[in-house]
Amino acid sequence: MWKRWSQIGIIATTFFIVGCKAPSIQNFTGGSIDTSRINHNLPKVANFKAHPDRNSVALTWNQMPRMGGYYIQRWDPEGHVWEDVATIHNPFKSIYVDTDLRPNTLYTYRILAFTRKEIAGPWSRQVKVRTLPPPTQIIPIFAQPVGKGVVKIIWRPHPNERVAKYIIQRYDDSNARWEEIGELEPRFNVEFVDTGLVDGKIYKYRIIALTFDNLKSYPSKVIQISTFPRPPVVLNATATIDRPRQILLKWSPLPDVKGYKIYYSEGATGPFQLLGYSKTTQYVDKIPKDGFKRYYKVTAVSQFGTESLLNKTPIVMGETLPKPARPFVATNRFNNIIQFVMTSPDDRAVKYLIVRTQKMDMFNKKVDKFAVNSNKFRDQVNPSAEYIYQIYAVDGNGVKSEPAVVKVEQ
Repeated sequence: MWKRWSQIGIIATTFFIVGCKAPSIQNFTGGSIDTSRINHNLPKVANFKAHPDRNSVALTWNQMPRMGGYYIQRWDPEGHVWEDVATIHNPFKSIYVDTDLRPNTLYTYRILAFTRKEIAGPWSRQVKVRTLPPPTQIIPIFAQPVGKGVVKIIWRPHPNERVAKYIIQRYDDSNARWEEIGELEPRFNVEFVDTGLVDGKIYKYRIIALTFDNLKSYPSKVIQISTFPRPPVVLNATATIDRPRQILLKWSPLPDVKGYKIYYSEGATGPFQLLGYSKTTQYVDKIPKDGFKRYYKVTAVSQFGTESLLNKTPIVMGETLPKPARPFVATNRFNNIIQFVMTSPDDRAVKYLIVRTQKMDMFNKKVDKFAVNSNKFRDQVNPSAEYIYQIYAVDGNGVKSEPAVVKVEQ
């Protein structure tokens, strides 16, 4: 009998199946067979067999045309009861397929025939069958980081031609569960690239094959991949405080890095913004201001593009050279001659700049400038005119102090 069914094939089998899962006929109460109505003088169904697939079982038997049909039951091991699977009202049928089953699971069946008056005959022998296991596992063949925050996985195409797609899962450490992060189809599409990952972190993946009839394979073995690590934190950074209108940064070199990023902030607590990039261990920050402070952090960038942790990087403060101190000025006047004697409080002055403004009339002024290489300056004035002198100390870098102001009147 089974040889004949095998020749017909699965497609033909489906065509011949009559009925579907349903409770037994109304004369049998409680959704199960009333054993008191079994007539043991009736014939028993013969040659009852089970033939497993992965998520279904085909049941076959010798047809009994003189009967009215068949009842099929399946044992429920959890509830310890027999459950009705199908009621078939055509005695010429000899095949039934039980579907939506779990792969690699043991099932037990029995069958009896009933007459056209709905009197049941004795139960057949019980048949036990285990459904076939799900498709075999995926076999990974390549799993590596390939860029900053990027990993790549390649696996062998599944040998089962019924496989329609692959499900890629990644383990979520925070929630302690596997999460689906992608699907790939068709069967020969066996490459997955995961992006946007954290540098220097180990990620876990697994791959599941899915057939056209939604049957899942066992998950592949867990694939562990570490993204490219971050470089160590940059140490020993220094910043100058004595360079005119620039700050020079220096730091200790790190091996196997391709460069360094420089961040700055106007305050010690941040926020820090990207300022520049250097392939060496120093950087010049040009600032067109005197006595201007900035705070810096320097991070390393690896050959893979990963970067050391900014929030772990020490802060260093630098400052452009401040203006020289405002000069002290003493004056002496002899008739039409006025003498200035300048003193540099911080001894930075190498010369002085004197700007003289003479009021000509209500609307006009005359401005003259004098560069003095000593600390004394003499000027001849008009006794009837008004003058304002602005005296600047100038250091060796050409940086001027704030002016000392001297007013000369009639």
